[in-house]
Amino acid sequence: MKRFYFFCSLMMLLVLPALAQGVCLRTKSTEIQIDQEGCFSSVQVEKKEILGAGKYPLLTIGMDNQLLVPVKMESNDSILQLRMSDGGEVVLQYRQSDVCVTLEVKDIPQRYDILIYGPLGVNIHEVVGDVIGVAQGKGVAFGIQALNIKTNAGIPEEYGALVTRHYRYVGKESQLSVANIASYRLAATDTGDGTIFQFSVRKRDRDEYRSVLQLKKSLALSVEGEDGAIKGSKIAMFGCKQKDALARIGEIELEQHLPHPLFDGEWGKTSRAVMKSYLISDFSENNLDMVLDKAEIAGFKYIYHSGPFSDWGHFNWNSSFTRNGDEGVKCMVDKAKAKGINMGVHTLSNFITTNDSYVTPVPSRHLQKQGVLTLTDDITESQTDIHIQKSDLFEIPLSLNTLQIDDELIIYNKVEKETDFFLLKDCKRGAFKTKASGHSSKTPLYKLSDHAYKVFFPDLALQDTLADRIADLMNKTGLSQISFDGLEGCSYTGHDEYATSRFVTRCYTQFDHNVINDASRLNHNLWHIHTRMNWGEPWGEAMRTGQVANRIKNQDFFQRNLFPRMLGWFLIRLADRKFECSTLEDVEWALSEAAGFDAGYAMTINTTTLNRHGQIDRLLQAIKHWDILREAQAFTEEQKQRLKDPQSEWHLQKVDEKNYQLYPLFVSKRYYCNLAELQPGQPGGADWIWENKYSGPCKIQVKLEGEGTVSNLSFTTSAGTVRFPCKLEGGQYLLYDFDGNATITDKNYNVIEVVDVEGALYLSETSSPVSFSCEPEVGEAPEVVVRYITHGNPEKVSL
Repeated sequence: MKRFYFFCSLMMLLVLPALAQGVCLRTKSTEIQIDQEGCFSSVQVEKKEILGAGKYPLLTIGMDNQLLVPVKMESNDSILQLRMSDGGEVVLQYRQSDVCVTLEVKDIPQRYDILIYGPLGVNIHEVVGDVIGVAQGKGVAFGIQALNIKTNAGIPEEYGALVTRHYRYVGKESQLSVANIASYRLAATDTGDGTIFQFSVRKRDRDEYRSVLQLKKSLALSVEGEDGAIKGSKIAMFGCKQKDALARIGEIELEQHLPHPLFDGEWGKTSRAVMKSYLISDFSENNLDMVLDKAEIAGFKYIYHSGPFSDWGHFNWNSSFTRNGDEGVKCMVDKAKAKGINMGVHTLSNFITTNDSYVTPVPSRHLQKQGVLTLTDDITESQTDIHIQKSDLFEIPLSLNTLQIDDELIIYNKVEKETDFFLLKDCKRGAFKTKASGHSSKTPLYKLSDHAYKVFFPDLALQDTLADRIADLMNKTGLSQISFDGLEGCSYTGHDEYATSRFVTRCYTQFDHNVINDASRLNHNLWHIHTRMNWGEPWGEAMRTGQVANRIKNQDFFQRNLFPRMLGWFLIRLADRKFECSTLEDVEWALSEAAGFDAGYAMTINTTTLNRHGQIDRLLQAIKHWDILREAQAFTEEQKQRLKDPQSEWHLQKVDEKNYQLYPLFVSKRYYCNLAELQPGQPGGADWIWENKYSGPCKIQVKLEGEGTVSNLSFTTSAGTVRFPCKLEGGQYLLYDFDGNATITDKNYNVIEVVDVEGALYLSETSSPVSFSCEPEVGEAPEVVVRYITHGNPEKVSL
């Protein structure tokens, strides 16, 4: 018995110093020490100390716009008890494994609004994965992962400035093509001399007004169940060698049961299959065969419909897409799969169109409200001027200006702000085919949230139903690709990234087969679900100028966040009033960028273009050849560096099944000869100095703009003269290729006539005098527009 008491006393002596010194949390390559005050005292990865200068707590509490910090911590058998500066106690449970250390909130005072993990600063920032939450440098990597969707990256907006000011750090925002992400919203932010990690969880179990996007005040309804509480929030901390960062996240996904999608048996974050290019078009069951044939020419394995729904909300299929609902889509999917091609569809996530039955004729009670208004008097069913009590919900103008009361929707025209009340003027009663009725002043009047796309939004409960419908239609039809476009719409619920993660996760967990999914933006939790990111581009710009800087900016974002690379959407177009028809050089510019960045892309070609573009098969074959080499990683690193330069131009020529020649190109500016400016009797023509990179054969594109006709065109250089004995009419092209062949085409490159060429055109110098001549016919005097292309010596590229 005496020995037993001696043993117990000895154990107490051993434990007490440990309690005084805090706790050490370990993985196979990481040691994280927390002191008795509940602050980080050491973070070592592969025996390298990386804890940043300063004092960083294990957690910070936000309550009533004030911050509370731990003042004491006790550790006992995987439990950490942290006494906060207001006397409250937060209990965390930790678990240690070879790959990570997890922290889970087991108990927390109900009065606390926000729990922030850390913030934690480390002194490495060579590469900062700001969204995924991983910092790399000094040969090691350290990161934090949220382990459930109620745990979000960053700090809630109302506490962002308070936290960064209190802990004295300024981070870099994350720059993306669609929108920059403020530094306080990131999982990890680069501070210039290190990295700060910041994660948080919000109490959501009560109704409250919050700032939402452009709205300074918007109603956030309470979240039911476990997600409404801070308790249960969980994170993982890990460290490893720098080269193992991505693999370690994969291990954490498997160990902690996070999404870990596989493609052909390989994890999506390492599989090259997820960076495949795909075709976006407006096909239907009537022309699907033609589109599949074109997709085969290009080697596309996915075709994606740009807008197949007649409404958003219930997601009913447009009759022009299919006349047989889900079963009709399934037949289309099966037909495509028989050719080894998968199908996908595009929609706007949780946007609800005004023609959807959630809006008309009886609006759902679960349309998202910006807030509640109060009538001053009863209103009749025909009353168009409505008095309400004063409200601050009208500070930001919306698009649809819609109110909901019982089963009626009302559109107000304008708001007159009187001393004691507001007057809603010229109201349209029974809007969107709802029924106008009389209403008591005691009945709540709701102001609905909306968007410039002329849509409404669901609250969280209805948003779940929308997610269920998306999952159901994917499962019923076998569709295997979707873009979660407009995910920012989920934020209108007032529940920030939690609402976005909830929507996508609810879809993903119900899919019964692999569904490639992407979005134009990324948050921390969805990193594990999204196959990739991709985004649309402004069609009001030419291919070479449409957000080029943003395409490149995104590649850096993908690289630092260990994410598959995509280059965005490109458009192959027919000629219109503003743009010329897309050329092979346009398309190869995009393809060379994709090869240089080793990134996938979407090529948008509507069915009219597929049918009417005179060179479409040649463009599609170019897509196939470039993608074969990109996917096989056939280009050298040195070649990729040159290919990714947006100022460079390239042409790929197939030699045989394994060998290709890569030609550098010089594409000139446009040269103009305005025949209306000629003197009477003066022959048509112009003298130019053509600046050129490469000597040798020359490719020419001549376009005749305006009304009129010219004939007998010729070009003379120091090497001789080339003549084209033909007539060229307004809107037509004369195309002369490197092999000395010439054709006349319409504005969309459909061949009208093959031209017999006399002579050949060579440019022997980098600066060549060129004399152009033609014979204008009597009548309207058109303008001749000339562009030329030369190429350098080819480089061999082989599979």
